[in-house]
Amino acid sequence: MNLYIVRHGEAEAGNNDVSRMLTDRGRIEVGSVAAAMSQRGAVVSQIRHSGRARAQETAEIFAGVLTPSAGVIATPGIHPEDPVDPIALSLYGERDSFMLVGHLPFVARLVGLLTVGDANRAPVNFPTATIACLLGEDSQWELVWTESPG
Repeated sequence: MNLYIVRHGEAEAGNNDVSRMLTDRGRIEVGSVAAAMSQRGAVVSQIRHSGRARAQETAEIFAGVLTPSAGVIATPGIHPEDPVDPIALSLYGERDSFMLVGHLPFVARLVGLLTVGDANRAPVNFPTATIACLLGEDSQWELVWTESPG
């Protein structure tokens, strides 16, 4: 199965972290990365996001390109400072490829834990609108490719 881990697109500045939307540039960059992902032939059954506005908007842009059969849903436990272990454990038994849209440092820590066994050693730099494709299942994961805007 493929697991696609995405950092949301560039967001507006502001004090209310939960409701910050994407900038115009952020929408363009996410659309570009979603198109590149589609050109790779990527298929996802579902897109899960943190519930914060910028992650939800990013997820919806990807959904417009990838049309996941199980839709787009908000998922607890993928906020910036959430621990990554519970999400890593929740992958056991998953067999359908899906996408997680979240935030730094969570996305980098999750990729580190899954691929090198250490959440503090992320093998991927995650500028906004970056996606990492991991291949594997349960506790065996490898980084296959990354895509960033530009």
